[in-house]
Amino acid sequence: MALVVSTLLSWVPASSFGDQTINQNLAVLDEKVNRLNAQMEDLLVRYQQLQKDSDLIRGELMEFRRAGGVGVSAAELKALEDRIQAVDNARKADRQAIIEQLAKELAGLSSGKPITPVAAGSREHVVAKGDTLSSIAKVYKVTVTDLKKANGLTSDDIKLGQKLTIPK
Repeated sequence: MALVVSTLLSWVPASSFGDQTINQNLAVLDEKVNRLNAQMEDLLVRYQQLQKDSDLIRGELMEFRRAGGVGVSAAELKALEDRIQAVDNARKADRQAIIEQLAKELAGLSSGKPITPVAAGSREHVVAKGDTLSSIAKVYKVTVTDLKKANGLTSDDIKLGQKLTIPK
């Protein structure tokens, strides 16, 4: 991980550091890399599940075809083919999301913009599918009230991809 952070840091012009120390920048980059790794792992798991689903459906379709269509209507075969296409499309969309996320993160790191660390004494969390304020608070061992206060939230509504500051 340190090698990845060092490599990423080499892409950021020294002029972007300003008054920040190298250690602060490394910590920010390390956090961004960890967050990106978590997002990538989630997308890869989804991609692998879609691949399994696609393989299963293709197997069912092959069985139907081997059976010579006995007991299977043309509408059922068409529905199965449509399911295969939908799974393939979802898999392609996930693959594209992985590529776009990587490109976005790398572009942000190499853009020469100053690196802005999260406020001292706090961390940042990017909302993933299935996250709730309660589950996030539990993971970081903070209260939902503190989490809402740190982010200026008036309700429990959060959105996928939203960045939340995690108070210490």
